[in-house]
Amino acid sequence: MSEAVVTMLSFAFDRLDLHRVEICIVPRNTNSKRVVEKIGLRYEGTAERYLQIAGVWEDHLRYAITSEEWKIRADALVNEWVHNDLHEDRP
Repeated sequence: MSEAVVTMLSFAFDRLDLHRVEICIVPRNTNSKRVVEKIGLRYEGTAERYLQIAGVWEDHLRYAITSEEWKIRADALVNEWVHNDLHEDRP
């Protein structure tokens, strides 16, 4: 999943020329939190009652990265998560 997120970030910043990407996660989704934390996205706080899911307003944890941050970190992220042949050895 980390490879997919880094690939999406590359497309968003390098092809679509976006300035910012935000990822919002329901707090109980520990797997998704682990992915964005491994990649090192910036945690911005909790958006209370951010989105209605199945009739319930759910809080979401907000993570983000800007194009300026991407430019600094892109090579390292792509090399670690996309061009690394040792995917199965990663925790």
